[in-house]
Amino acid sequence: MVALAAAHPAGALAGPGRGGGAGRDGRSALAMLGRAAAGGLRAMSTAGDRAVDGAAAEEGLTDAAVGARLKVCGITEPGEIDLLGTQGVDFVGLWHGVPGGPAELPLGDWRMLAAAAGATPGLHPVLVTFLKDVEAMREALAGSGVVWVQLHGYQTPGLVRAVKRIAPEEIRVIKVLHVRGGDCVEGSLIASYEKAGVDVFLLDALSEDGRVGSTGQSLDPEVAWRLAERMTRPFLLAGGISAANRSDYDTLAGHPRFLGIDVDTNARGADGLLEAEKVAAISLAWKGA
Repeated sequence: MVALAAAHPAGALAGPGRGGGAGRDGRSALAMLGRAAAGGLRAMSTAGDRAVDGAAAEEGLTDAAVGARLKVCGITEPGEIDLLGTQGVDFVGLWHGVPGGPAELPLGDWRMLAAAAGATPGLHPVLVTFLKDVEAMREALAGSGVVWVQLHGYQTPGLVRAVKRIAPEEIRVIKVLHVRGGDCVEGSLIASYEKAGVDVFLLDALSEDGRVGSTGQSLDPEVAWRLAERMTRPFLLAGGISAANRSDYDTLAGHPRFLGIDVDTNARGADGLLEAEKVAAISLAWKGA
């Protein structure tokens, strides 16, 4: 049981990340540390129950029939965890192993935010990574309580298989499929990814210069539908998703394997920080919550 029941390391958080926000960061740091400590104690005291029930609970998150899931990515501050805990969000994307990424977190900071998210009712932290070293991922996950891993780069089906082996009954893998124009870069590998154990696909649009992740580029819903028809796993939709463009995806949102959306850029203000009003509007438009 690699991911369950262990103490969480303490230490100073990284700087304010996108757009500053140091004042709010300071005010919420103590609350976050308290939740992290409580989460660690709770994890240790309930490890046996979670061993029995955890797999079933996580499996329920992949049930497309339950309703749309909302994932918010690129979290760097404890205040953002506080905000997301009140907005009907399901998944919290925390970057580690994304060299040069604007939301990249050192491992210690990643663990602290993961603990805070895991201790917040309704939130499920996700390791978002470009890493291809399964041992580095094992190190990050060990004792963190995190069971969701988003392979956001061009990792192979073989790596998916290796990640699943870290804790076969616990780890859930989200594999991003990158779309450029009308073509999916990994389209020929969809069946191989499924055989390797992918639990959820995430469809995302590459930028014109080939950048991956949180680009704000929109994905053509017809292209996404054709991809969805080639898979048997549920899928999340990313790429320029907002409250305003919900109607553009009405048909796609009715697909039997549509699981929900992943947002970042359009949940933020000009200062790069999450805005409660934008997150709430996205949640209402896509989840009806």
